[in-house]
Amino acid sequence: MSWHKIKPLILAFFAAFVLIFVTGVAVANNESDIHIFKVGTDIIVPEKQIMTDAVAISGNVTILNEGQVTNDAVAIGGDVILKPNAYVGGDAVAIGGQVIKEEGAIVDGSEVAIVPFEGFGLFGTLYLTNAFFSLLSLVVVFAFGVFLLLLLPGHIQSITATMYQHPFKSGMWGLGAIVAITLFIALFAGSVFGFLLIPIAHLAFAVAGLLGAIATGLWIGKKVFPHRETAFIPFVVGMLILAVITLIPIAGGLIILMLNLFGFGAVLLSRVGTVEPEKIKKRFDQLEGTIQPSGT
Repeated sequence: MSWHKIKPLILAFFAAFVLIFVTGVAVANNESDIHIFKVGTDIIVPEKQIMTDAVAISGNVTILNEGQVTNDAVAIGGDVILKPNAYVGGDAVAIGGQVIKEEGAIVDGSEVAIVPFEGFGLFGTLYLTNAFFSLLSLVVVFAFGVFLLLLLPGHIQSITATMYQHPFKSGMWGLGAIVAITLFIALFAGSVFGFLLIPIAHLAFAVAGLLGAIATGLWIGKKVFPHRETAFIPFVVGMLILAVITLIPIAGGLIILMLNLFGFGAVLLSRVGTVEPEKIKKRFDQLEGTIQPSGT
């Protein structure tokens, strides 16, 4: 099978994995047997709805009034929250969080709350927990980055070059996109229109954010190795630098957020790496970078 035939299959697999990572996956064997798993987002069991299992990684599991989870409710890096008259038939487990029960809530099994860094005090626990999940996120970005640098090197290089040549505009696009999607969700949440399009917007936002984070790592690595022709070594070095920045209390998270904002904007500005940076007009010449080839 030729590469041109394999490439669409790999891209479809990548899109499906991101979809599961962002929106979660729910498996229903029948109408009364629903297992739900999410990464990076919360799980909310609606009022009077019954689920079999609910597992959230880096998110909370919240069971609303008279909602039920007949087996286990598990939150890794979050809390298990039981609203009044909520019910868990199995165990309620929170790793890196708490099991919070309100009046009338019932857990038939065990209530387990594990704080991995409990001996470090409140602030130490918050710092280490945040650092752990930030580093875990960088590992995911690194894995996808290696994959996409092999699969779509031209697109990633183009996004990175856009960050070089249009830093101010990239930042403005990133900030504007975040404001736009926030307003969109606020305006249409709860409507039929929002029910259909908000998940799509979340997925597009997450994919653009992932591509932006990959380009940011490569951009930083290129600053260290400006004359390196291959992208792999600069990307690895850039991700290691980001990992070190992540360990800086408070300021590290803000720096990473700011850097990723530029990467996110560059993804949109370059139309996901399909528009060469030389073709993007400069309107703020004094704030834009010096022109460099898109392959750098």
